[in-house]
Amino acid sequence: MMPIIPDHLPPDPHMCSSTDSKTRSPLSLYSEYQRMDIELRRPRPMESCHWHGQVEVNVPFDGDVEYVINNENVQIKQGHITIFWACTPHQLTRPGDCLNMAIFDLPMHLFLSWPLDRQLVNHITHGTVLKSLTAQQLSPFEVRRWQQEINSPNEQIRQLTIDEICLMLKRFSLSGWQPILVNKTASTRRSNNNVSRHAQFYVSQMLEFIGANYDQALTIEKVAEHAKLNPNYAMGIFQRVMQLTMKQYITAMRVNHVRALLSDTDKSILDIALTAGFHSSSSFYSTFNKYVGMSPQNYRKLRQLSCDS
Repeated sequence: MMPIIPDHLPPDPHMCSSTDSKTRSPLSLYSEYQRMDIELRRPRPMESCHWHGQVEVNVPFDGDVEYVINNENVQIKQGHITIFWACTPHQLTRPGDCLNMAIFDLPMHLFLSWPLDRQLVNHITHGTVLKSLTAQQLSPFEVRRWQQEINSPNEQIRQLTIDEICLMLKRFSLSGWQPILVNKTASTRRSNNNVSRHAQFYVSQMLEFIGANYDQALTIEKVAEHAKLNPNYAMGIFQRVMQLTMKQYITAMRVNHVRALLSDTDKSILDIALTAGFHSSSSFYSTFNKYVGMSPQNYRKLRQLSCDS
């Protein structure tokens, strides 16, 4: 029997405190649970390691900073873009003389939906820390503008910000990058948050499978079988690492697919819903409204107006 995928599991005692902003489910900015965070501020030393489900992008603009990531020292060079999956335990230990650092927290399902280099994506989902080969690919001016526009009441402006951040990562990919820390997945040492490295590895396997098959009739059993795990165990470690249930994650991937097809194709809304893996029109319309805050018809009209302007 296929296990039921609950929308909420009991809180994990090893998760961060509920007062920590990082415990919010990292879906995307399109629902009350979802958010993309953009900060531009002086980096501050962290008292201990923390973790969250997003992809983190750091750019120190006026000095080097140092992290401890998976118990290893990592230096982030001035002006260089550094990217890693933040479910890996990390702690900023030395801010140095840096006064201005950009910090992006990108929802994992949004990151996976972007047309980025597959090798780069695989490195990130397997816990590798990547650094740009060249510096100065981004300016504080752009980050300040994105900070303002990501919270705009205008949906088109918010979407434009997301598109520009996607292009930033495409430029990162094309300009060249190198691994500066490779996750040793064979080790099962646990960090303070009790998420083992083998759990991160298995979740990366599940993410890859979901990313390739989210438009199909996915079950917990199929995802767990791919990772060679017991279904209940797979479901538990997925939520512990990603801070959202597998059902929430798969739904978010499907909604993102619908958004792209509404924007870029003339397919009927029913065809788009079926293509993205929704098999009930009533479920599709209610889910889309919940995540996006408007009907698919209104979303398509807004995107068409944005393209025409």
